[in-house]
Amino acid sequence: MTQLKSIRDEQEDGELKEALAILILSTHSKKRPLPLTEIAKWLNVAVSKLGSYSAVADRIGLSPQMLRQFSHTSRLTKSVQKLFQSRCLDSIDAVTHLAMLPEQEQEVIAAALASGGIDTSDIRAVVQLRRSRESEPIDRLLKQIKESKTKQEYVAEFVVHDGRDYTSIMNAFRVYIPENEIIKLEFRGAVGRLVMTQKGKQALAKVARTLGVPLKRVIPTILQGQDRA
Repeated sequence: MTQLKSIRDEQEDGELKEALAILILSTHSKKRPLPLTEIAKWLNVAVSKLGSYSAVADRIGLSPQMLRQFSHTSRLTKSVQKLFQSRCLDSIDAVTHLAMLPEQEQEVIAAALASGGIDTSDIRAVVQLRRSRESEPIDRLLKQIKESKTKQEYVAEFVVHDGRDYTSIMNAFRVYIPENEIIKLEFRGAVGRLVMTQKGKQALAKVARTLGVPLKRVIPTILQGQDRA
């Protein structure tokens, strides 16, 4: 009997070590080795053996609050869990906020996130709207979030030098910024105004990093590059 207990203890200790190792790899690295649903299962193993989230958190050097977020996958519907299992969705922030919604609404919002129609920050906005508009259909809340995003415009002004016209400047921008993210290009005397969506601004910032120039210098750099081409 004592020998059987000893073997069982060794097996349980080995399983705990594996669970803790997986949790450390999954919480101390930007690239998680497993989907969030699998990490949650190993978290359950560790909690069952150590007795609490706090005890597990102490062993892996993480706060209990952050660690508990992984357990929220159990509050998601089966179909939403499958999106995380396949890593079509892979954000712990998305898990936390989706878990705050009723099951049917989880599936609507998760599908929108998986299709690229919204991002994780939009889920937080949906949750906030839901709290103040409890009876409003989720589709209407989602539509409002999307419409508010499209209304966000970012303006970059630059000096228009002699010899530059609308077509040449627009062609220069199209090389670096997706055309559908450029809302308009207009001129006010010698000053040009490039109006972009949020994604357009992000594309411009990426160009600045690639070219190694400050954001305020990226448009002159793009236009100078076209002049040399």
